[in-house]
Amino acid sequence: MNIPEEFLRQMQGLLGDEEFRSFEQAMEGAPSVAIRLNPAKPTELREALKGEPVEWCARSARLAERPAFTLMPELHAGAFYVQDPSSMVVAEVVARLCREINRPVAALDACAAPGGKTTAMLDALPQGSMVVANEFDPHRAGVLVENLTKWGTPNVMVTTGDTSRYSSLRSAFDIILIDAPCSGEGMMRKDETARSQWSPGLVKQCAALQSEIIDNLWSALRPGGYLIYSTCTFNLAEDEEQVARIIDTYGAENVDLQLSREWGIGHSLVDGIHALRFMPHLTQGEGLFLSVLRKPEAGEYTAPARPAKKKKQQRAPKAPEQLGAFLNEPETFAWVSPADGVWCAVPAAWQQLYERVSKECRVLKSGTELCTVKGKDLIPAHALALSTALSRDAFLTVELSEQDALNYLRREPLLIPDAPRGYLLATYKGLPLGFLKNLGNRTNNLYPAPWRIRMKS
Repeated sequence: MNIPEEFLRQMQGLLGDEEFRSFEQAMEGAPSVAIRLNPAKPTELREALKGEPVEWCARSARLAERPAFTLMPELHAGAFYVQDPSSMVVAEVVARLCREINRPVAALDACAAPGGKTTAMLDALPQGSMVVANEFDPHRAGVLVENLTKWGTPNVMVTTGDTSRYSSLRSAFDIILIDAPCSGEGMMRKDETARSQWSPGLVKQCAALQSEIIDNLWSALRPGGYLIYSTCTFNLAEDEEQVARIIDTYGAENVDLQLSREWGIGHSLVDGIHALRFMPHLTQGEGLFLSVLRKPEAGEYTAPARPAKKKKQQRAPKAPEQLGAFLNEPETFAWVSPADGVWCAVPAAWQQLYERVSKECRVLKSGTELCTVKGKDLIPAHALALSTALSRDAFLTVELSEQDALNYLRREPLLIPDAPRGYLLATYKGLPLGFLKNLGNRTNNLYPAPWRIRMKS
């Protein structure tokens, strides 16, 4: 493995000779493989997905080897997420913070793609909470939408754009997660790009960007709220020095989570800083740094003002009466129409937050997309099929075999004998995969074309 010599010297200086030898040996080992289960979509796991749970995540499994996940319909149905064990700690951290808050919360995952930490956060928050997930890169934001749609939780928005868009949303969030863009030192064991692109210059560039993101978002955190700062790198400039800067600049309190005492997780390399350090010679997972900071109850930082975006006011369209039949507990949702003819359901309790975010940011996903109105027809959205809020009484169901499920996911034509005409909910092991439309003599496969799988059995 071609690990940069200058990086190794950096780590030797941080760890000391004896610990560095263990670290260097672990960097030559094989990456861990693990999955995290969706509590809202229980299913019987096949043998290839069974294993011992990750110590800090009960709904998980470490796998002996990496199976062909793409050929598992359960993955596309959102029953599990393939995630590095270290990253799973976000769920435990969020759960502990929410026990302190003790009410539904509004959370922001500011650098969210591909969505692993977002889904972990969604699972850990109290019932009735709301998550806004933002991603700067438009392509990665599309992947984020896909993964969150498959996970199915309805109380989530996805936005794309610079984090400066959030600076005017003062005190909007109880928890902000910044999984910051970084030099990727913790990914070197499994990612050739991380090894080839690393340089001291990249570390300096990333540290500057991280400071900018923190400054952009600080005013959006409510007084008394929690900032979770994480990277997948090891150096001090991107990790402890960023935490120290937040403490010095904003008077934040550094929270001691004490998780390292329970599971052997590494601790901060700087005295006086509370942080978790997942390192390959200490835990079975890739590199991760995480620290939690609490914003003071008084004395709020004010971000530089930016001109407000003016949007043309339009009369709100009238929602079709049938929308409520699509969902369980429809009274808990509000109907919004972010695009012509498209209707979505957002949690009614968080409609004001939805409106605030929509005024400042480009929104890609608004709660759960329900349908598109074309003339007198309501065409159900793929997101509705995967939503955990779906009323299973709203559509007739057709259960698919594994081979038919894979053909459906490839967007191939299916033959469904004796099926009734109209829209049908296609399921596998009881898990919704999406919609079909039976026209009598043929069946239209409505699986989203950009998401279709191309791998053959």
